[in-house]
Amino acid sequence: RPTMQPTGYGMSSAIHALPTILSLVLLSLYLLGDLHWNIPHYRALWMASLLSPLGTYCRWKLSKFNHAPNPLSRCQRQRRRRRHPQTPPPPPPPRWFPLGTFLANLSGSIVSAAIAALLTSPSFSSHPSSTTAVLRALSLGFAGGLSTVSTFASEVVALSEGHHPPHEMNAFGYWIMTVGVCCLVGLGVFCTLVQVV
Repeated sequence: RPTMQPTGYGMSSAIHALPTILSLVLLSLYLLGDLHWNIPHYRALWMASLLSPLGTYCRWKLSKFNHAPNPLSRCQRQRRRRRHPQTPPPPPPPRWFPLGTFLANLSGSIVSAAIAALLTSPSFSSHPSSTTAVLRALSLGFAGGLSTVSTFASEVVALSEGHHPPHEMNAFGYWIMTVGVCCLVGLGVFCTLVQVV
């Protein structure tokens, strides 16, 4: 007896596969631009495409620092699981300061500033273009995947509407601290490396 698939199942699979297909097409075009036409900009782009998942993975690992520990004791959690085995445990409440996102943005700023300092130094101009492409790929791919503006913006909004008073001060403090610290540390790394290299 044949089984019936729900209507639209094939279309849903095609929609889910579309980003992968488009990514592979873009990666192929970048490789073609580098290997066939020998354009260094495309070399940095295909390398960045391969490095960005690593930065995103690091950001995902850092996101575990965005949640406070579960306030329930171990015994309370076990009792709750026995009474309601089908119910998933509630997510821990967010901290007023999303440390994981802050560390991801700070790390991305440091990597980008260090690479920008290396690329602008006069002593680096003698290096081959492949080294420049690798550094640009690290900055664009790894540091770009590591840092996040969208999560930062949504956290600022969530903090302004959050459960920890005063709401606006938490959001403003997080915004000022992230932007200020990332800019100052990035500037410090850039200026230090320009003088050293």
